[in-house]
Amino acid sequence: MDGITTSGLLASVANLTPLILAHSDECERSGQLSPEVLRGIADARLFQLWLPQKFGGLETDVATFIRLVEAVSSIDAAAGWLLTVYAAYGRFAGYLREDVAREIYGANADRRVAGSINPSGHALAVDGGYQVSGRWGFGSGIVQSDWVIGNCIVYEGDAPRQGPDGTPEVRIVMLPTHEVEVLDTWDVGGLRGTGSHDYAVGDRFVPEERSFPAFTAPPVQPGTLYSLPLITIFAVSIAAVPLGIARAAIDALKELAQAKTPTGSRSLLKDRPAIQVDMARAEELIRPARAFLFQTVQDLWDQVVAGEAPSMERRALVRLACAQVATSAVQAVDLMYQAAGATANYVSSPLERCVRDVRAAAAHIAVAPSNYELCGRVFLGMDPGTPRF
Repeated sequence: MDGITTSGLLASVANLTPLILAHSDECERSGQLSPEVLRGIADARLFQLWLPQKFGGLETDVATFIRLVEAVSSIDAAAGWLLTVYAAYGRFAGYLREDVAREIYGANADRRVAGSINPSGHALAVDGGYQVSGRWGFGSGIVQSDWVIGNCIVYEGDAPRQGPDGTPEVRIVMLPTHEVEVLDTWDVGGLRGTGSHDYAVGDRFVPEERSFPAFTAPPVQPGTLYSLPLITIFAVSIAAVPLGIARAAIDALKELAQAKTPTGSRSLLKDRPAIQVDMARAEELIRPARAFLFQTVQDLWDQVVAGEAPSMERRALVRLACAQVATSAVQAVDLMYQAAGATANYVSSPLERCVRDVRAAAAHIAVAPSNYELCGRVFLGMDPGTPRF
């Protein structure tokens, strides 16, 4: 990591805490991170966590990435979400031709790539590349990005081009943000500050070299990070956010319990046995889920280091851990919200925002409950039923 340690990066996050908190309400109102917060995160080099060292990035291991996104998400969920998007998309440089990767990611620590992995675009194969059109949802951070990805089904003439497995070929293309139309659609409850607007492209040419297979891209850059299954590890980056939100909710109730005397009571909230049980149950939910995530990620990492192709069961265990994290985080936040009583209803309460944000984060397809079925299929010796695995 270029001489930079995990503890040093975590210390940078701690130093950013006052700045992020000072702009948190502004982030909610404006629907995007403030320029000051973006600059602070960039200066800490956090957007470069998964960018190859060859291009000036940190190329951190996955466990370090989780810890950092979790830490930022515990301060502000929108900041954590955009960190995970911008930093995770830095990993795409590992699948691009070197000159193209340098063009897109440059040497600037705050170069940001946004967009959606949903394959809702149309890429018509032409000489030298693709004519791309389509509309995508959930383009987190797109207004403040430099480049955008669009996941597309590839067509030859009027028919989808078939991949080696007989299914339609799906390809990620990359365009400068100024070449896409951003649609003002992000009017939501949770993760308001992520600016996850829809965006559209109409018949835009994208050179072949600015694209790569969406789910099976072979790495161009060496290193364990780029040999890991692309979509499997993307799910891990999403799971880190609800982990941080749950920790924020637990900490918020701890603080409230030290000061609040419930109506009709003479003792503090912390002295009520029911609250003590809820606190223990929240920790019981989060800590095992977190440990399971770290263990499955490490096992996958070790398998790749040993020169083995990641098995489908190993990938399924990682996806199962991601789903468990999201489910457990929602349950833990709900416990803390209910334990706080009517106080949590106020917008000024951090628990009110935690409830909105954790549900929005847990709805992402990478960590949604539907993953349990996909994982169960694999454990029963079946195909997961989707290429996004």
